[in-house]
Amino acid sequence: MTIRAFFRINPVRFIGIMINVVFIFASMIFDTQLLIIETTALKNNDPRTCFSIIAIEFGLALFNYLVQGLNSYLIIKQEQQYNVALREQITDHYYLDGQDHPVAQVQNRLTNDLVQNNENYLEAFIGFVSGLVTLVLVFILLITIHWSLLITIIAMTLVSLLVPKLIAKPLQKATMQISTSNQQYLDCLNKWLNGLDEIRRYLAGEKLFKVTAKAAKKLEDANVKQTGFTQLLSSINSLIEVIFSLMLFLLAGFLFLNGKVAFGVIVAASNCEYYMNFAISKMVDAYGQIKGAQKLNTEIEATCRLLPQPELGNATPAAFSTHNLSLQFPNGENLFFPDIAIQPGEKILFTGDSGSGKTTLFKLILKQIKPNTGEIVFKDQNGKIINPDMSQIGYIPQDPVLFPVSIADNMTMFNKKLQVRLPSLVAKVHLDSDIAKFDQGLNERIDLNKLNISGGQRQKIVLVRALVHQSKIILIDEGTSAIDQKATMAILREVTNTSATVLFIAHNFNAQMKQLFDREIHLTKLNE
Repeated sequence: MTIRAFFRINPVRFIGIMINVVFIFASMIFDTQLLIIETTALKNNDPRTCFSIIAIEFGLALFNYLVQGLNSYLIIKQEQQYNVALREQITDHYYLDGQDHPVAQVQNRLTNDLVQNNENYLEAFIGFVSGLVTLVLVFILLITIHWSLLITIIAMTLVSLLVPKLIAKPLQKATMQISTSNQQYLDCLNKWLNGLDEIRRYLAGEKLFKVTAKAAKKLEDANVKQTGFTQLLSSINSLIEVIFSLMLFLLAGFLFLNGKVAFGVIVAASNCEYYMNFAISKMVDAYGQIKGAQKLNTEIEATCRLLPQPELGNATPAAFSTHNLSLQFPNGENLFFPDIAIQPGEKILFTGDSGSGKTTLFKLILKQIKPNTGEIVFKDQNGKIINPDMSQIGYIPQDPVLFPVSIADNMTMFNKKLQVRLPSLVAKVHLDSDIAKFDQGLNERIDLNKLNISGGQRQKIVLVRALVHQSKIILIDEGTSAIDQKATMAILREVTNTSATVLFIAHNFNAQMKQLFDREIHLTKLNE
């Protein structure tokens, strides 16, 4: 993101930060001027002037320390407020772009990438400004002392500014590698730790440790590599500093011996050289960091870009038909679907072998994935083709998605107006006795870490979610697999007695269950 955006977060605070930066480094250069007076007073045996300057230096140093502490606080405050705004924009972008992003990728963007951006772009910019301020003030001080000192400084600056170009590209690559390795590490943890119970059950901990250690090693190597390039840049700068320091000291001594400058300049020259080298190093390092973070910053900016609100359907779907649907998987495998037509209010039992595409078809209907060919046409209760309101399609998967909020909020999806209908629906899906066991009833908060609800209760909650929103199409994908057969039959009777169009996927079903449905659609794996 741009410095302009960083400024806009809180302009007054940003200006205050810049003013403090100028004061901090101006006071350091002013202290050098005081040192010249102090040292010259000592040579001239003037203790009164010397002690007065020391008192001024002490007060200035104390005030400078307080300002530095305040500025560090203001910078952190600005950064955190900036990060909050970025995270909001990134979250909005991911929500609106309609793509299925890996959780690890989103986590990495919202955490590690922003930290990298702060350190290598925002803080580097402030570092560059501090170096620039110091450099300008050193120039002013030296030109008031003698022009030859200024010429020497300019030569130093020109040589030093060429350094970052030697290492900018490798540093940029190393910074991006950290982001990539961190994303891969998070993805690895997400994939393997989700199956931690299975790994424990089969005593496969050794494999877990090897896989996670390998991913961690890649992240470690990426950080070490970036540090190596940064240290190399710093080492080159240090070598230049040593050479130029000697040149500046010898020049100051020569000028004093020829009566061109005061005695104090010999001592102060080392200070000028230190601050000037500090300024150059700060600018060079900051410039290298900014260039190195440029690619990552561009990526963050892309995921902060405002997207138009998607065009939402406003009609309630009650039926649909599919035409020439096919899907190609990343491994090159193709899945083809027969044309089907579902009428309003029909109760359809979907069957088929594993891999025939039953769950995939549901995801296509829900627009969670897009087909490579073909289309799904939605119709309303009267058979009119519509642009569907997807929130009116209920979906009960085998492993339902719940959120760490109350049971009621999980059912209503945060629509408080629907809560009045929950008690009757809870009874219909035979969840009332379970709810009664919770201290807070429907207001009991779901704990996704401690799993304070069972698999069957999860499925019933999501089933109520579909019913309370009066979905005219309900898709159930093994959505009662964790519920006992007696309760499943009772729930299916309730669902199939509604006016909703119901599509039910089941691998294990009996004749009694089959009688609840109007017809069966059997999918087979089609290959072209």
